[in-house]
Amino acid sequence: MKRLKFTKTSLEKLPHPIGKRPVRYFATNCSHLCILVQPQPSLVKSYYAHWGKIILKPDGTQKRTGRYKFICRFGVKPLEAVMDEAKDKLKEWKKEKSQSSKAKTVNTLVDEFIKSVSGSYRMKTKGHKVKYKKLTSDNYIKILETYVRLKTKKPALLSMLTDPFKYNGAGYVTGALKDIPLNKISKRDIEIWHARMEPISTTGNRALAILSIAFEWDMKRAVTRLYQGENNPCLRITKYQEGKDKRYLELNKVLEIENYCTNEQWRDPHFLTFYMLLLEFGERLRDVYSIMWRKPDLASEQKNCSGWINWEANEIHLTDTKNRKPADVGLTDEAINLLRNLQKYKIDPDSRAGWAASSPYVFPRFTDPTKPINDSSYRKKLGKFNFKFGLAEKIYVRGKGKQKKYRYKNLFTLKHTRKTFVTHYGREHGEEAASHRVRHSSIKVTRDHYFSPEQESLKVKHMYKADSADVIDFKKKDKK
Repeated sequence: MKRLKFTKTSLEKLPHPIGKRPVRYFATNCSHLCILVQPQPSLVKSYYAHWGKIILKPDGTQKRTGRYKFICRFGVKPLEAVMDEAKDKLKEWKKEKSQSSKAKTVNTLVDEFIKSVSGSYRMKTKGHKVKYKKLTSDNYIKILETYVRLKTKKPALLSMLTDPFKYNGAGYVTGALKDIPLNKISKRDIEIWHARMEPISTTGNRALAILSIAFEWDMKRAVTRLYQGENNPCLRITKYQEGKDKRYLELNKVLEIENYCTNEQWRDPHFLTFYMLLLEFGERLRDVYSIMWRKPDLASEQKNCSGWINWEANEIHLTDTKNRKPADVGLTDEAINLLRNLQKYKIDPDSRAGWAASSPYVFPRFTDPTKPINDSSYRKKLGKFNFKFGLAEKIYVRGKGKQKKYRYKNLFTLKHTRKTFVTHYGREHGEEAASHRVRHSSIKVTRDHYFSPEQESLKVKHMYKADSADVIDFKKKDKK
């Protein structure tokens, strides 16, 4: 056992060992305090509280074991503050360890929620019980694993959520949210965690909402409940203001793209048809990915099918991914012509779509035609296509001459095609009709996130204009 009088100078001079094992030094001027020096090349020193525990065996003999409690890294707090904390909180730490071999923390609660979220019902206060969709549960798991459990390899993100953080100018806060015991978690702890994510405000709001769902889920359990508090600590925390993205393509740009897709469809039949169908169709991306040429017969086909083309009615029969209800969406003449032409290219072995002849999907995956496309299928093609129409930036990466490499930064993504459709449909038929057409839950959703009114139509020459008959009556009255 290496003992040392703890001073700032003596601790700074402690050498880092060469090997695999760290070295502990115990303070002679402060009981129950030690410092752990990690070997090279980590060069990390950390303060720990330590104490002994006596375990009585069944045969009457005693076993003595050591216990350690992490306090902070060297240099984060003044040495005097670390010594005071070790003295003041030692009894509390001993009690925490004696009650349970493993304290229940926020990480424990999140882990239990992740295990059962796939088969859980949505945490709703109104309406019928509905289970989470696989896409939703997968997203919940990804957010919680990354931003609460810190299972990420991004150093910048780990630093954001673990480094000493100055909150409201009242000193520095250390440690991660996942390590806080559930019997000590408070609204302030959640606020600090949320405040750390200010650089990624939209994601921070989303992570806060999902963590709140995890607490609500646990509070509705009975015997297995982990959090014993009366109120959800995530409630009434002010969220960041989020900017609303309502970008859309102007009419002249839509017509330019339509002209190219129609006349040059043979160049890339599937991608150009997919892009133009989104503008003509206005549906969500995931509803279009798995559309089939005909109504599926087998149960396996029905499971992987998001919709199918009804050629007799010139419609596509969908199952809406949001409300999970069937919907028959009409096709425009331009969309029907594009799909008819794609059929011709598909059965032509000499065309650029001949590889998909045996696929039941309208837009099959190039690497495996038995599966539909996904979010990454047209990622590279979209960048080049957008750049052709001034909707992307071309950024130099490396190389010279003919060996130059570029990447594309999209200014307009496939998700904006739905906003384009809603905007132009709403200008022609009214925003209420547009809201019904795309099956939004309310017209407020359409106004806030999709519809952009034409500014010229909002300008008027006369605010109040009387009828011609009324004007004549006024003139007669003036003469009298």
